[in-house]
Amino acid sequence: MLTRKESFYLLNKYGRGSNWAKHCIAVAEKAVKLGSVLKKFRSINSSLLWSTSLLHDIGRSTTHDPILHGVEGFKILSLLGHEEEAFVCASHILFGLKASEAIQFNLPNRDFIPQTYEEKLVPLVDYLIEFDQPTTLNKRFSAIRKSYKKDIFFLERLDRAQETARNFMLQIENEIGESIEKILSDS
Repeated sequence: MLTRKESFYLLNKYGRGSNWAKHCIAVAEKAVKLGSVLKKFRSINSSLLWSTSLLHDIGRSTTHDPILHGVEGFKILSLLGHEEEAFVCASHILFGLKASEAIQFNLPNRDFIPQTYEEKLVPLVDYLIEFDQPTTLNKRFSAIRKSYKKDIFFLERLDRAQETARNFMLQIENEIGESIEKILSDS
């Protein structure tokens, strides 16, 4: 697992102050904030949550394609030997890719579906941050649909991603008794 310093180094090396790097910082800060609330109810690895959320979009250094940036991030971090962070790059796409979808993008023939709370928190918080500001799940998915309205493959899977995100968000809210959107919007 990457340290905080190593994660920042990689983000700065590949992001060079880009808007997507600023988005990653916002996602990491909010993911850790949500993780600290969840720690009252379950074990959360804040260091892993930080490194995976900070680097989830590192593939945007190569492409801004809504799926391929996760594939490229997986490749970059795998080559550097950071398997946990690499997995999250691929699994945050559409809240997970089935093996049959993964192989279409030259990923290994296996599921890239988030399993742990840390792995699931990254795409959830990613969907709750527009650029570097908190938003609602509905607004974010509406904006994504408008941005990629011509990408049929992506849009066909976006409904599944939204449903998965909504269900996970409701599961957490039932557990903690608070609105996640409110937690993330509070400074």
